[in-house]
Amino acid sequence: MFTFDEEDFSEDMDYDFFVDDTLDEHPHSPLDQEIQEEAARKKAEKQYKSLKNVDPTDPIIMWWTEFTRESGKARLCGDKRCFFTNNRSYKDHKNMKAFLFYGTDFSPKDLPLPREKHHEWALFHEESPKNNYLLCHEAALSLFNLTSTFRRESDFPLTTQHLHSLQWLESDQFTKATSQKNRYQQQDGLAPVVYVQSDCDPPSDRDSYVKMLMKHIKVDSYGSCMNNKQLPHPINSPLEGMAHRDFYELVSRYKFAISMENAVCQDYITEKFWRPLIVGTVPIAFGSPTIRDFFPDNKSVLSILDFPVVEDLVSRIKELNLKDVDYDKLRNWKHTGVTNSELQKILRERTWTPYDEQTWSWGQVNFVEAFECFVCEHIHENLQREARGDPIISRWAKKEHYGCPMPLEFDKSGRYTQESKSYTWSKLWQNQLSIAENLKECVTQRLPYCGDY
Repeated sequence: MFTFDEEDFSEDMDYDFFVDDTLDEHPHSPLDQEIQEEAARKKAEKQYKSLKNVDPTDPIIMWWTEFTRESGKARLCGDKRCFFTNNRSYKDHKNMKAFLFYGTDFSPKDLPLPREKHHEWALFHEESPKNNYLLCHEAALSLFNLTSTFRRESDFPLTTQHLHSLQWLESDQFTKATSQKNRYQQQDGLAPVVYVQSDCDPPSDRDSYVKMLMKHIKVDSYGSCMNNKQLPHPINSPLEGMAHRDFYELVSRYKFAISMENAVCQDYITEKFWRPLIVGTVPIAFGSPTIRDFFPDNKSVLSILDFPVVEDLVSRIKELNLKDVDYDKLRNWKHTGVTNSELQKILRERTWTPYDEQTWSWGQVNFVEAFECFVCEHIHENLQREARGDPIISRWAKKEHYGCPMPLEFDKSGRYTQESKSYTWSKLWQNQLSIAENLKECVTQRLPYCGDY
């Protein structure tokens, strides 16, 4: 039985209500969440009467790059209210305060120019640097007042965006005993190491390293990169399958999982690192130079950076594969809990929850809305300071808010130190450096277009 307050719904709209009765392993949004979101939208429309001819009295925050698909909605952030929209007709509105940019789609050819002094720019970019090398350079980053990236130095960091919770990390739902993992190797012929990747030849040059690894130890590679084993249906989909419980079950059968990111940058950590830990498999990690700051404890992960050459890592894997007692020490944290105080602190102080259809519950705040409110509260704080005659808080992004180094390559020994002028990703990084410098000059001169500057 459903009960609604009539005031929550418009009389001139038809509503279809349905119950999703699929099995639990088929993720879906809770029905009450859909209803409440629709109710909230209708209340906002009533407040502003019609979104077609709205003249917001609240500070306007606009997603210049399409991201949330929000045409116009007033929302409270604590006791402060802002009007969020993607409608560019508000660009020159007197209450226009901040433009939000999704990093992957940020382009010099499409910017709200000329830039007004009272307009703040905010960057939201949780993605890999390979998506937009322009933002690796300080000249481009310095155009933004506020940032939200995977870097802990950013104003609103998203470093743990792929980690649902401490409880989820510590769960033993998929964890297999070492004796079981041994049987999978002996009876089913599984390799000690698993690799699942279909994004081949990325800037981190991980494929080169995995090829070197394969020369010395058996690796089951299920993705399209160096494929030698097929994923079963229904988990053979590159995206949907990676979050399926059957995929978690598969990874849990292996002792080690290669967890190499597609790019190297401080604090860039994705599900490739967390997934093996969640299922009780030891990650072989590479990507963030600061990855050790996020180990559950100091013996839970094999970092490629700790092994001078690839043969050293191979020797360690083989040694651990034969000595169950030593291998179990790497997974002891699954029984004692996470002891990394830095990781505990980050999760404890996090004001948002990563969005995941399988673990999401009504009432949680996703990191996009939390970032929007962060910007809203910043704007209101400066408005209050202006009203009092106090100087406003001026923020400008620095290179440390995102800037990622030029991509390198692995040498023949497995050291990630080799520079190459012919390397495609390095050339792209260098090319974007000059574009970033030109863009900064163009915007500073308040020109109306910077796409061809």
